[in-house]
Amino acid sequence: MNIEKQIDSDSASSVQESETTAITADAVAVNDIAEPKKIALISGNVTTADSVKLPDEIKQLLLDYTSDKYEYAGELKYSPLSQYFNTDSTYGRLYAGFCNTSLQYLIYARQCRSADLRYDEASFVINVESATVKKGIYTINYTISEKIAFAICDTPAESCGMEVEAQISKGTDGKYKFDILADDTDVNLLIEERVMSYLGYDYEEYYLKDMKIPDSLDYDKMYSGILKKLKAEAESNITEQEQMLADYNADPDSFKASKTAKHSYDRDKAVAYSYKWVNGESVVRNPAYSDYAVYGGNCQNYVSQSLFASGIPMDWSGSEQWKWFDDESDLSELPTGRSGSWSGTEYFYEYCNKNTGKGIVAETDGNIFSAQPGDIIQYVVDGWAHHSVIVTKVIYDDGGNVVDLLINSNTTDRVDYPMSAYGYTDIRLIKIIGYNDK
Repeated sequence: MNIEKQIDSDSASSVQESETTAITADAVAVNDIAEPKKIALISGNVTTADSVKLPDEIKQLLLDYTSDKYEYAGELKYSPLSQYFNTDSTYGRLYAGFCNTSLQYLIYARQCRSADLRYDEASFVINVESATVKKGIYTINYTISEKIAFAICDTPAESCGMEVEAQISKGTDGKYKFDILADDTDVNLLIEERVMSYLGYDYEEYYLKDMKIPDSLDYDKMYSGILKKLKAEAESNITEQEQMLADYNADPDSFKASKTAKHSYDRDKAVAYSYKWVNGESVVRNPAYSDYAVYGGNCQNYVSQSLFASGIPMDWSGSEQWKWFDDESDLSELPTGRSGSWSGTEYFYEYCNKNTGKGIVAETDGNIFSAQPGDIIQYVVDGWAHHSVIVTKVIYDDGGNVVDLLINSNTTDRVDYPMSAYGYTDIRLIKIIGYNDK
């Protein structure tokens, strides 16, 4: 394992906005995975905004922790990360257990799949955007961008906009370590909700870092119970999906869409738009629309924009609507306001499931591996869609069998990311057929 580490202590973020051109190919060959793979290289870099001053020891802490996390995830071999936390403090113990559980779960979920989700290579940039210090405790906000060559295919996956908040102080050994480390990845959100429920807090009203932790808390018991339940859910979901994969590859023609629409769906245009307004290095948004990240996520807004860019017109007729003219919620049968289905994941699913007549024609809940570029994948937690993404490519093996799908998404922004690499394992398909104009 060769791990390269570099700290750029003086420069501002090296990631620049750029417009990603659409990739027209809708299929990629899967790599030969007969032989075991090792990561060829992990490289990391820490950059800081001009106004940020941090001790080199803290920059090294960020770099070392993140490098180890990528190494363990990339090889799908778990090792604990506790050495980077002040485990003699309450929150240090809480977040050490949290981050260890998150990593264990992600590795387990990826191991359960037939797709090879190890890394051949991974690089990341930590951009420290702000830092304050009070009584020796540093509060730091940073984002991570990454580029990962998954073993599953030759198309690299890129991600950016992964937000992290950390509190760092010197431990009893005199070294800087984490007291708090909170990032908004899909896996962490799954675990955070369960930790808060275990401790009797409302997930919608509190943050994990703001809770009062009882002195009597048995951290090992709490996290082992959460991990056991998450693993059981993942195993059940993935077993069902692996059967879907086998069924589809056995007879692809039997999974063709049964619905028809007056106007066909221009998949190429939708996918091209999805590439234009996502970037693996810096967050880009179409200024013609609002950004709903401040309300919890821009994913469905981005998906709806891609569908609209394909030529599917907005629908403001009847009780099922799909429209965006401004941010005001409005279900009047007029070209005004916004429907919940435009920016809300579950509401979009309900629209596609129930809509008849004018508007989008779609099939829901089919075999996810029958998806084609331009179709929509949703990740579901406890019966509610938490995330929507758009399919960009299908990965095939040398025998022509589907192996996985690649997707683009907002919040976190991802480009050509394997569908199966998410920590969310309850997955459903919305197959877009086209639209009717009356």
